[in-house]
Amino acid sequence: MRYLVVGAAGHAQEVAWSAAEAARAQGGACELLFFDDAVPPGPLASGLGAVVGRLDDLPAHAHGDARVVLGIALPRIKAEVIRRLAPHIDGDRWATVVHPGATIGPNVDLGRGCYIGAGAILTVDVRIAPFVTINLHCQVAHDGQVEELATLHPGARLSGRVTIGVGSELGAGAVVAPGVTIGAWARLGAGCVAVRPLAGGRTYVGVPARALPASSARSFGRVTVGPHGGERKENTA
Repeated sequence: MRYLVVGAAGHAQEVAWSAAEAARAQGGACELLFFDDAVPPGPLASGLGAVVGRLDDLPAHAHGDARVVLGIALPRIKAEVIRRLAPHIDGDRWATVVHPGATIGPNVDLGRGCYIGAGAILTVDVRIAPFVTINLHCQVAHDGQVEELATLHPGARLSGRVTIGVGSELGAGAVVAPGVTIGAWARLGAGCVAVRPLAGGRTYVGVPARALPASSARSFGRVTVGPHGGERKENTA
């Protein structure tokens, strides 16, 4: 099995490592090829594999048993990358990567292109839409729904009957109380606790969660997409 990994930064390598561990747990092995617009070609220090080209070079390798792995966590960058690759990559080539150290309960539905990290727990009757990132040691409790492109950063915890909207991003250690819905493209800062429904398109911080004014949200920085989909975070303060 060959995995074509989108990205070569730290998160992408964690996802690739998870794919390799999953293959090893099943008695197999895999080859990891990385594609990144910002990292020069050559072997990675982690020893997982090598950067073999830019994102635009990936489709030429998508044949045979090759599967594409999404190694990007930021929702808007994920959306841009998927859009760029869509004309060249069959949807069935997107791999769902589940680290063998994750716990997946009964009646859990995982969409294509998802990543479930080591130590994550998805209990029962959970729906994870395509291209969702459930990072290290996250929890999604019963009847949870995480919609397309959303990202849970390490240690985020969703109580029962929680819905996370399309493209939303929960920072490390964020908590969502039972039955709460988070709107599309919302961002919750690290350690934020949502105890009531939160509207989409806003940035929230604190305990309990409160919305930042648009002028204050700049402290989180702005992420832009370069001409080749490269990711750059800018300090806008």
